[in-house]
Amino acid sequence: MRPSLSREEVQRLQRADAQAWTVSDLPLLDAARQRLGDPESARRKRRQEAAVAAEHSRRTDVIDSLLQNVEIDESEGAMGMLHGQDLRDALIDEAAQPGIEPDLLAGPFAHIVVDEAQELTDAEWQMLLLRCPSRSFTVVGDRAQARHGFTESWQERLKRIGLDRIDLASLTINYRTPEEIMTEAEPVIRAVLPDANVPTSIRSSGIPVAHGSVSDLESVLDDWLAEHADGIGCVIATGDLDQDVSRARPSVRALTPVLSKGLEFDLVVLVDPEEFGEGIEGPSTTMWR
Repeated sequence: MRPSLSREEVQRLQRADAQAWTVSDLPLLDAARQRLGDPESARRKRRQEAAVAAEHSRRTDVIDSLLQNVEIDESEGAMGMLHGQDLRDALIDEAAQPGIEPDLLAGPFAHIVVDEAQELTDAEWQMLLLRCPSRSFTVVGDRAQARHGFTESWQERLKRIGLDRIDLASLTINYRTPEEIMTEAEPVIRAVLPDANVPTSIRSSGIPVAHGSVSDLESVLDDWLAEHADGIGCVIATGDLDQDVSRARPSVRALTPVLSKGLEFDLVVLVDPEEFGEGIEGPSTTMWR
């Protein structure tokens, strides 16, 4: 049955480039494949059957030649058993023949480890649940780092997507982020997610977070590189990035907030962080590094 959609709704679903797939399309394509089948499966099956038939013919010729040159009675031990069709068929491992291309991601899996789990949509969770009948997962994620918000508790989210036996453990110690960074990050995080789990940093870099003008960017980078020749820095900004930053300084990257998420650098410069997004999107992308 076709859904009843208005002309405007249909237009919103269309793209200028029909081949411009996104990550969000993946679970929809996977669901369609599960229902309609893999269009390549019949082709792979034919290739497999042809490979098995060719190997069967080759081995039959070898066995027939062996039996013709050596007089062996059908009842004489293992060699005599070569007269039987069952043994000949058993000598061929169909799964090992060329032509078969197993889908290593199809599952089923006994256990799945999910990192950055706060970013998964319900549809993406269904892809994983389909591949793990045991419902055995190790789920690692931080609600405060969810780029599109995460107002539920972990228990609520996991129960809603289909997991009911949940053991929750929270991180209380931050070994990665210096105290100076977390001092700046915590009030920003609390402002958009008051019940966020903000672990306590156990180390201090001794370098406070500095605020300055965008016009100071070049001098900030050059001064830092003069003292840290082997360091790696990153300038994070939205929109068109000044590629001269990276071209003139090979050890400095210029990235968008999304591309920089989860990466670590010796120096991070945020350019107009108030433009990174509304609500949780801005702080979740930049403050946890």
